[in-house]
Amino acid sequence: MAASRLRRSASLGMAAASGLLVAVLFAGCGFQREFVRRGQVLDSMAVRLVRVEQSQQSHEQEMAKLRADVLTEMEGVQARLDQVDAQLADMDDRFDRISRRVGTGRGDITPVTADSAPRPDPGLRPVDTVGVAEDQLYNTAYLDFTRGKYDVAISEFRQYLGSFSQTDNADNAQYWIGECFYSLNRLYSAEVNFRQVMIAYPRGNKVAAAEYKLGLVYVAQNRKPEAMNQLRKVVKEYPGTNEAKLAQDRLATLGQ
Repeated sequence: MAASRLRRSASLGMAAASGLLVAVLFAGCGFQREFVRRGQVLDSMAVRLVRVEQSQQSHEQEMAKLRADVLTEMEGVQARLDQVDAQLADMDDRFDRISRRVGTGRGDITPVTADSAPRPDPGLRPVDTVGVAEDQLYNTAYLDFTRGKYDVAISEFRQYLGSFSQTDNADNAQYWIGECFYSLNRLYSAEVNFRQVMIAYPRGNKVAAAEYKLGLVYVAQNRKPEAMNQLRKVVKEYPGTNEAKLAQDRLATLGQ
């Protein structure tokens, strides 16, 4: 009888142990499945994070390219505006010189009548054909420049300087040679010719413009420190001029 009770107790103990083992194994499988599930979630989040970072990098690259394109376009527009300003200044200067040559001023708008017209003087010198030829050559070169025929204009301005290097328009001609090279993106030649304005005609009216354009040449060559120093020089040495204002505006752009 006692042996029978022992066998029943042993059977119950084995059953309990088996149940506990099954429970432990079942719980272990559950933990394993949860661990795997959470690992999959983390992997998925990591993949999505990588995709977000890649998208952000692509967006930043697109924005950087857009900023560069806009800046390039702005520089192109500014260069064209600078050229227009220089042309207007040249026309203004030429008008003054023509006025001085014929002996009239801007304020003299008195109409000429038959009675008030000056009488011809037999002792007057004949028409200055040299001056006429000078003006024609300069005007032809300048017209070719405004039409974008830069190589032709360079040749004509050089021809002008070869014959009329000491005239009122000589410094202008030298300056426009630099502008032609600048427009052709031949920056080294532009630098040389803008410097020549300052060397050959230090008291000419194109020195400030040449100094300013030299700064723009440095900008185009990615020589930022030299460009900023050159533009600061224009602001300091030519205060109140249009070139000083343009140089200040360009410095603000470079400082961004």
